[in-house]
Parts: sequence; structure tokens; C-alpha cells
Amino acid sequence: MNRLFLSEHQEDGGQDEAHAATISRPGDCDLHRCDRLYGCLCELDLNDPSLDQELEHLEHVFGDAVYPELIKLLCHLQLPSEEARRCWQQVIRHREAMQSRLNESVDPRVALIDYFLQVDRRLDRPKIVELSVFEKTRASVFRDELTGLHNYRFFRGLVPRELARSRRNRTPLSLVMIDIDDFKRHNDLNGHESGNDVLVELARLLRASIRETDVAVRYGGEEFVLVLPETQKTVASELAGQACATIERSPLAMTVSMGVATHPADATEETELIRCADQAMYEAKAAGKNRVWLYGQSNRSYRRVPATLTGEFRQLSPEAHSIVTVTVGDGGLLFETDRRLEPGALVAIDLRLPPSDRCVATSARVLRTEQAPQGKYRMAVRFCEIEAEVLGSLSKLIRDARTGA
Repeated sequence: MNRLFLSEHQEDGGQDEAHAATISRPGDCDLHRCDRLYGCLCELDLNDPSLDQELEHLEHVFGDAVYPELIKLLCHLQLPSEEARRCWQQVIRHREAMQSRLNESVDPRVALIDYFLQVDRRLDRPKIVELSVFEKTRASVFRDELTGLHNYRFFRGLVPRELARSRRNRTPLSLVMIDIDDFKRHNDLNGHESGNDVLVELARLLRASIRETDVAVRYGGEEFVLVLPETQKTVASELAGQACATIERSPLAMTVSMGVATHPADATEETELIRCADQAMYEAKAAGKNRVWLYGQSNRSYRRVPATLTGEFRQLSPEAHSIVTVTVGDGGLLFETDRRLEPGALVAIDLRLPPSDRCVATSARVLRTEQAPQGKYRMAVRFCEIEAEVLGSLSKLIRDARTGA
């Protein structure tokens, strides 16, 4: 039997909301890591050496982040990665000492609770809970009871984390806000039970329409939202269009209006991004319903403004070629130069930033090249490596240009 130890003052799950508000994405995701560990703890005999082998494998996949999840699942303590790893090693040594004294095998969970009660003393008045019962209860906090989708509470914890991931990895994050067309009229004609059936079936269709990395949420009432990590606005529009068409063709005999907004092109903060997606959805309704509307009627995923900056680039040699930018964005540059580069080429760029003409270095990959007047070439590049300070300077330049500062 797999049991979880809770200290009495942690029983209300105050830290669980932040922990559980993540998405199921392999490789870089709290919930996926948690699922793997949960399966490991439920399926393996914890006295078997295979537990250590499985933990080593999970550490190889997820890094040190596996240990905070392990400690949290077993005794509900929230520890930083390095500290959790150290504590688990101490628990293993404590278990070996206990086995030596008792001259019999000691369950790792017994050693863990004894360690945190008698040695480290992080637990005060622990309570034993069956692990599967606790996980089911915790999951219910973040699920909509009717549709089975994640709920608004989960969504408001998820979006800040995905925005932080988007900024860290310099990848776009798209939201699709969805509203059922004429839902009130359907309820008035057919009753609320029929309306509930529509909500359940729509949730099923949305789940079937998205990728493993995406998250479908019941936002409230007849509104839903899709969270699409690492998704450009054009791709989000295509996915939304396919889902919209699938719903129209379904036996539901209902349609939906969808609005798409993308970070960082449309918004840089959580509330602003939600507002933009919501506004686009209402514009879809105003335009006739049963359609997808892009915020600002733009398919850009990154902000871009006209800006004339000077600099130079190098490719696999010390020889430098001067550049003059045409536009500057969060994700890259459009510049003119006298040398043509093939798409996919990797270049080192030195760029002079106003107002001091400070020279900053970055690297970028060529996306496209086209002929420009006077024997020049115009090239669009996407940043590969850029320091946070440089990105901040470019973001300020973009923001000032947009506001006229």
C-alpha cells in the first residue's frame, strides 16, 4: 500500500495549487514528471533495488527536479531541487543505519518519516493518507466536475508559469478563447440538461482536436480556452480552425466563435493576453459567429517595429559585413547587407543599441533572404542566443516605438 505522510499544518494543500498548475508535456513539465513518479511509487515494491534504478533513470530524464517531486509525493514537503536531493540521500543513509540496528529490512517510507521526524525534524504532527486517495482529491480541485477538463483555478495558475517558460525559452505562447454560439437560446428551447450534454460533448471534441502538449480548460459557463505552449499564431489559428470545423460538422448542431492571441506579439502579461484573446473572440461573434478571429488581425507571433540600427555580422570567419536593420522584434531582426546568406545559415551579430550606441553580441539563424535595391540583400533572422539584458533593451526599444516615447 502506498501512503503519503502529511504534516498537520500542510493538510489544507496551500502549496498544491502552484504545484499542480502545469501542463502535461514530456521533458519539461511538472505534471508529466509527477505522473511518472506516481506510477513508479504505485507499481514498484519500494524495498526492491529496482526503485533506485528507476529513480536514476528519471533523474537522467528530468534532472534534479525529480527529487522535490519525490519528497512532495511521499511526505508533502516542498523543497528546492538541490536540498531535496541532499535530503533523499540522507534518508537512504538513515535507512541503512536503521536496517543495521534492527537487522531487518526497513521500508524507505518508514525511514523517510523517521528521518523528518527525529533527525531533520521538518515534520511536526504527520498524518498518514493513502497516496491514490490524496492524488485523486488533489486532482479534483483543478478539474471541472461536469466536463472533466481543467478548470479556471488551474488555468490561472498555468498561464503565469507558461508565460515564464515562454520568456525563458523565447518561444511564443498562444491562447484560444472559445464561446458557444447562441447557447442561451439552446438552453431556453431544450433545457439545461441538454445544455450540459452539449458542454460535455464539446469538451470531448476539444480534447480530440488538440495536441498532447496543449491544455483545454473550461473557463466558465459556455466559455472554454485552449492553452497552446510553444505555438506560433499561424499554427494556433490552423488548430483553432480545424477544431471549429470539427464542432460544426458534429451531431451537436452547434457552432463556436474563437479568438486567438499570442505572446509576445499581442501581449506580454497574463491579464493582457487573456483580454486580447477574449476581445478577438467577441470580434469573431460580431463578424458573424462560427469562425476564428486573430487579435489585431495579425498573424505575427513576435512584436516587430520599424527601427534603424547599425551593426555587423560574421559567418565562420573574422570577416565582418555591415548591416542596417529595417525592423526589430522580440524574436529577431530584418536587416539589409551587401552579402547574401542561405536560409538556415548561422551568424554572429554585433548590434549597436541606442541611446549610447553600446555594441551587444548575439547569434541568429537566417530564415529567409531576398533581393533589395542597390545590390543589397534583405534578410530575416531569428535569435538563437541572446542575453536577457540585450533582450530587455530590445523590448524597451519596441515598447517605446509603439507608445511614441
